[in-house]
This record gives sequence, structure tokens and C-alpha cells, in this order.
Amino acid sequence: MELLISVKPIKDLPKLNVQAELDIRGFPSVNKFLPTLAVELEDLGLRIGQVKVGYLRRRGDAERLVALLDYLNVNSMVARPGINDVNTLAELLDEASMYGVNIVWEFGVGDFLRSPGEVTEFANKVSPHRLSLALHVARERGLRDFTRRFVELSGYVKAIYFSNKKSGSFGLPIFDGSIDFLKLMKVLQVLRYDENVVLHYLPSYYGRYGVDLEVLNSFINSLGSGGADKRLIRSIERIVSEVLNQG
Repeated sequence: MELLISVKPIKDLPKLNVQAELDIRGFPSVNKFLPTLAVELEDLGLRIGQVKVGYLRRRGDAERLVALLDYLNVNSMVARPGINDVNTLAELLDEASMYGVNIVWEFGVGDFLRSPGEVTEFANKVSPHRLSLALHVARERGLRDFTRRFVELSGYVKAIYFSNKKSGSFGLPIFDGSIDFLKLMKVLQVLRYDENVVLHYLPSYYGRYGVDLEVLNSFINSLGSGGADKRLIRSIERIVSEVLNQG
């Protein structure tokens, strides 16, 4: 499992020697200051592992971002489906693959891929391309609902966004809201998830990344191979059984 932090190209970014996602949504002119930004990110110790780009709607949208990804030496972009049309989205995957770029689609936040049925439809359409998804923990009602969603889509999940919520506020640090992320880490261990986990806070909380990463890493190291108790395992097994029975 790889832990990343998500940052926008703004001033006063945290100085941490970690993997990061560069979130360029809302920054249409990022190419103009890319050389300066790349130097600043390197000085801060932030190693860009993926770029978050917003909506992709039509053929050519992915290609326009290739130069940016090449400059950052990144081959993965996280995007939202900007059109409810599997043929157009399949063309975008074809376009990206020509340049060696993998698109990870955000589930549940765009104009398509809002249900497991749409995921299955899209996966069948784009074969032999491998469909990759990103899930947002805070967009589900609670930990059980997220676990169920993960099980439903587990074959496709390549990134999970960690942020907490409280009283209608989202983008909070993981230890500041209603979701128990340490318990979720145990769940993901049982389900053998080993892809990206991205801490995705509002910019005003970027200063919390360092401490929260340290806590998460320490907790992961403490789990070893026997981190989950029998009650948690039984609960997960019930969810898996429910998903299998409904399918």
C-alpha cells in the first residue's frame, strides 16, 4: 500500500519527503509556470505519483494533458467522467493508452460511473483495457457502506481518497471527523488492498499531512499479519456474502 498526499499548485505547500498527487483542477494555466512548480515540488521533497485533472468529456482532452504528465514523469491521471457515453469514454482510454498514460476514473462524482452496473457496462466496453477506479471514503454514509462499495468494485480500485467529514463539512483531516480510519486500515488489510491511499484535505489543513502520515505509517507497521480481530473479520465476511448473493 502506497500512501500519498494530494496538493494543489499553491504557495506554502508542506515540506515532506513523500509521494504526492498534484491536483490541477481549477488551474487551467498550470503549464505556464510548470518549470518553476516542478523545481519547488522537488525542493519540498514531494514526488508526484499521479495528477488529478478534473473532467474528461471529449476526444482530445486526455491528449492535451500528456505534455504535463511527461514533464512531471508521471503516467497516471485521475479524472471524472464528463459525459454519460461509454463510446466517448472508451475513446479517451484509447487516446491515453497511445501515450502510455493510465486513466483512473473517480467513482460516483461524475456524469457516469455512479453505480456498480455502470462500472460493469464500461468495463465490458473498454476490454482489453483495464478499468481503474478511485473511491472516496467520505462520500459513503459510513464505514460499512464504504466497505460494501469497495467489495462491489474491488477488482477495479486503484486509489482510495482519505478525508473525514463532520456536520456537513468535507475534506477534513482523517482524525477530525466521524469516520474511524484506523479501523478502515484494518478492513483494507483483511481485504488485501495494496494500491494507492491518498490523503485529500482542504488546503487549509495541508499542515496536518505530516503528523497524520506518521500516525498511519506507525499503525500499518503495528498491524503485521494479524491486525484484525475475529469480530471484524466476521463483519467483513457478512458484507462479502451479501454482495455475492445479490450478484
